[in-house]
Amino acid sequence: MQLSPIPEFGTPRRMFVLALVVTVAVAVMMWFYNRVVFGLSLGDTDDAMRLVLVRELVHGKGWWDQLELRLQPPMGVYMHWSRLIDGALAALRSLFELVGMSPGRAEVAIRVLWPNLWIVPTVTSAFVIARRFGGGAAVFACALIAVTDLALYVQYRPGRVDHHSIQISMCLISLAFAIHADKRRRWALMAGAATGVGLCIGLEALAFEALIGAGIALRFAFEPRQAKRAMAYALGLGATTVLAFLIQTPPWRWGVVACDAIAFNLVATIVTASAGLALAVRLTRGRSLPVRLGGLVALGAVSLGVYLGLDPNCRHGIFADVDPRIVPIWLKNVQEVRTWFKLAKVDAEDAITLAMPCLLGVAAWAWLGREPAGRKDFAWLLAGACLFAGLVAGMAAVRMASYAEWFAVPLIAAAAADFARRYAKNLMIPAAVIALVASPIAVTGAGIGVHKVLFPPKPKPKGIPDHCFEIRPYALLRDAAPVGLVLSEVDLGPLILAHTPHSALAGPYHRMSWGIMAARGAMALPADKGAEAETRKLGATYVLECRAHGNHTDREGLTKDSLMKRLDNDKPPAWLERLSDPKAVLQVYRVRPPGSGPVS
Repeated sequence: MQLSPIPEFGTPRRMFVLALVVTVAVAVMMWFYNRVVFGLSLGDTDDAMRLVLVRELVHGKGWWDQLELRLQPPMGVYMHWSRLIDGALAALRSLFELVGMSPGRAEVAIRVLWPNLWIVPTVTSAFVIARRFGGGAAVFACALIAVTDLALYVQYRPGRVDHHSIQISMCLISLAFAIHADKRRRWALMAGAATGVGLCIGLEALAFEALIGAGIALRFAFEPRQAKRAMAYALGLGATTVLAFLIQTPPWRWGVVACDAIAFNLVATIVTASAGLALAVRLTRGRSLPVRLGGLVALGAVSLGVYLGLDPNCRHGIFADVDPRIVPIWLKNVQEVRTWFKLAKVDAEDAITLAMPCLLGVAAWAWLGREPAGRKDFAWLLAGACLFAGLVAGMAAVRMASYAEWFAVPLIAAAAADFARRYAKNLMIPAAVIALVASPIAVTGAGIGVHKVLFPPKPKPKGIPDHCFEIRPYALLRDAAPVGLVLSEVDLGPLILAHTPHSALAGPYHRMSWGIMAARGAMALPADKGAEAETRKLGATYVLECRAHGNHTDREGLTKDSLMKRLDNDKPPAWLERLSDPKAVLQVYRVRPPGSGPVS
């Protein structure tokens, strides 16, 4: 039997069609694996909170009214999330309702559709990057990896309406256009525009976006003929950032500075950097390399000076303004910001799953740069810089590993295509075998298998099943009257808002340190001495407890007499009236009227 060669998949039209095919296949598989969980819950805490914001927008809350009064009332919390996502989701939901869907079905529809919408641009961008290093054969290999490695889509699963998928997509789009910016000026313009949109959505990809921008600027320094491309990038970045900022930010907050979201200080910095890059290009393109480099260094120093001059505290990062008191009792326990090393101690298989694609990407990048000419290629240098930055970021906070995985996949595909070209005569079936054998999912599986052989897993003690993020357990609290304030652990706050008409004192958001500290203070006091008075002082009507979370790290430091530990051990004080069945997933208590129980 004669084997056929790999078809040409490198044309823009074929890449887009192939991306659609991959998206449909992945969407079907992701639905198959996640359909049960999708029906049971709204996702994680951020997905639930996003739906709360969307519902409020649909029901008439002002576009610029981002003060969420149902969290830590009466002061509320000003949400730093991008209004652009809220608006897009609200528009989709309204469209579905317009064609006859009920509000409930319309919300289900956006929860299914929204994550899949962002697979298309993400996969297409990966194809474009892969093609740059290995032509149409690399696109073919990339498609095989993208359709088989479902671990890539952890931020794209059904119900995921948070901001991570969009930021990954914008970052990959920016990189794809940037490494092709030497071809056409409008591609450089689009790279800048994608960066501007991504930064207005959120700042978690700031380091990667900064690397891409620096790469384009440095390319001009070494190749003055790229001057027009650098200016186009600057225009796209500056104009898109300002426009998106003005659309989503209330006029009365245009002058506010912040470290955790797009604000005046970052907008001023981006405008300075964009205008400065355009000026530097105009003034130095006919000068020597040292002069061009000196101009860019000066521009970087001025831009950094603007950012830190407007808010010096931002030198400590996006969490610079976080109240240090909430770090040990909440922030350090957030799973997605754990370091890779902490994850490895508690779940080695998850750690291997995150690490192997990145290490494989590094090996593929090194293979592609084995020749001197390859090591001088701007695309190779920029892709490698992003990959290594993603690797470092993923080690510092595991949620960032998704970026490193997506940076790695096109490089792995290109290296597999190169192997197929060298050792399999570019034939389709052998090339497919090489791509699948070298894919992250195969290498990860092998790594986990070796780990299990060397370190046989020990049986884990069975705990109480955790159903506290599901929809059904909140029915009792939803129907409880009167509507009031709920005292609970931090993570339950968004679920209270999403499933009930009540308010929550605490929630997993770093801008609401008062509510977190107040809830912790009440829960940490002795149940029979102090907790009652503090709970009443805060105005709480209900207390909510999830017994399955009794061994969570947020309980560390609490005494056995504390209100939280007493509730975990099913020993509520007399001033709380149990409303739920003692065996219910969530234990709901009403604070008894004053005088009806012992006052501490």
